[in-house]
Amino acid sequence: MQINTVSGYQYITSAKNRPFLVALILGIIINIAGITTDFFTNDPALYGLIARNMVQSHNYIDLVYRGKDWLDKPHFPFWVVALSFKLFGANTIAYKLPGVLFYFISVRYTYLLAKKFYSVETAFIAALILLTAQHAIMSNTDVRAEPYIMGLLMGGVYYFVCLKEKFSIWQLIIGSLFTACAVMTKGIYLLIPVGFAIIGDYIFKRDFKGLFQWRWLLVMVLVAIFTLPEIYTLYVQFDLHPEKVVFGHTHVSGIRWFLWDSQFGRFNNTGYISRPEHDYFFFLHTLLWAFAPWAFLLYAAIFLNIRKIFQRIAQPEYIALCGALPMLVIFSISQFQLPFYTNILFPFFAMITATFVANVVKDNRNLYFKIVQFAVSPLFIILALGVAFVFNYPLNHNYFLFFNGVVWAAVWYCLRSTTITKGLFLFSGLSAILVNTVLICNVYPGLLQYRGEVQAPKYINQYIPSSKRVIAAFDVPDSFEFYTKRPVEFMKLDSVMAERTKNKVVLIEDTLMKHIQKEHIQYVLLQKFDNFPQEVINRQFLNEDERYKTLNHYYLIQIDNPYGNR
Repeated sequence: MQINTVSGYQYITSAKNRPFLVALILGIIINIAGITTDFFTNDPALYGLIARNMVQSHNYIDLVYRGKDWLDKPHFPFWVVALSFKLFGANTIAYKLPGVLFYFISVRYTYLLAKKFYSVETAFIAALILLTAQHAIMSNTDVRAEPYIMGLLMGGVYYFVCLKEKFSIWQLIIGSLFTACAVMTKGIYLLIPVGFAIIGDYIFKRDFKGLFQWRWLLVMVLVAIFTLPEIYTLYVQFDLHPEKVVFGHTHVSGIRWFLWDSQFGRFNNTGYISRPEHDYFFFLHTLLWAFAPWAFLLYAAIFLNIRKIFQRIAQPEYIALCGALPMLVIFSISQFQLPFYTNILFPFFAMITATFVANVVKDNRNLYFKIVQFAVSPLFIILALGVAFVFNYPLNHNYFLFFNGVVWAAVWYCLRSTTITKGLFLFSGLSAILVNTVLICNVYPGLLQYRGEVQAPKYINQYIPSSKRVIAAFDVPDSFEFYTKRPVEFMKLDSVMAERTKNKVVLIEDTLMKHIQKEHIQYVLLQKFDNFPQEVINRQFLNEDERYKTLNHYYLIQIDNPYGNR
């Protein structure tokens, strides 16, 4: 293990490393920049509604969605978001803030772990890689469970590594708590990367006796104890009430779901929620953009690490490789696959990649590195500017022009102030920052103009008197309910028309509007909203001339006397 005599502060503030400091600061800023962006996918709004219901009902045991019991994720993120709502109110920033903080926790522990085994420079390289990985930045704008898992996993691994070196009650407790909270965020499969990271390091270092120290038995006991709040809440909500209907089933055990169905049901695609697609190479090609601009360096670093293992060349640690690769294989053979699943492995990937980059920077030569990054980084920038040009949505000029200017100034500063390889590495990170500047200041605000479930609440909150009821007559995405500052009722259109009360407005979509017009039902159109119904932006939507082909519409109407005087 390398002994680090230079502190992180001394390294990063030295004159020769100031370009590194500039890139790190911009990396931190870009990960915070999307915290005010409204929800443009459904999951954050769904999770926000469940957490808001906890606060409003003062019930922190039951997970409830639109009045029905909900069983798809464990409790920990909802508890954290509910606490944030309690402190700051139920809004976009309060929802995203905890997730972003846990993400920065993952950056912190990635830095500490890399510094422990390598050098301060490698640690800062790992931190910058993690700060600029494309899907990590996107996940801090579209916050789901992954930023929580990243922070909790790396916290658990770091303290278990410290515990592995020297027994400490504090490290035993905090490491077990981090791990238990990770389990209460996504399930017991998260024990796999933590366990494999520690076990693999023991095995490859041929320290087999260390595997059977009593401290690891204590870890298992404490993790089980700290996970009991999840077991208890699921037992109270579901196991005590077999009559409850969950996804069309009765006699659903919450404990069984947590310990088995939520994990193996997803992996086998036999759970309550399933997906038809499956591709063994899905995550390998997904990482090309999700871990951009570092994916090709990651693949090279993994290859070199595995080759050293076969050549029996000792390495400082095997934690990152053993924590990442088994989980990546499991994800790949799983029959339920989503692009953001591998985000939780990004801290491990960052460490693996950083060791490769640190050697390149030290030697100031590596043809593969130069070819790949000279190709990827400019392509990244061209793609970003091309999307901004084709999308043709008026830029948020103040933020975009300022931050864009800062990034380009940083590019110029870094390229002229460092060696070729270090400058190219920093340029790659800054290219990712520039791409996400375009996304956050241009693409996401433009997309939100075509999210009817976001625009309709803004109109209702501003123009519809608070005395009027708000009714949704179709299965509108959850952002509509989250952003509407009053209760939203969900009713079939026939039931709405059967009412004779006048103090209501109704949200409908194209199919229901055609039905109303066909039946000659009298209504008053209050506002029409364009809506892009997909989460994945396609080429037609980006093209202003063809965008209309991708849209449907929401209508806010008033139906006082639906059939007139007949």
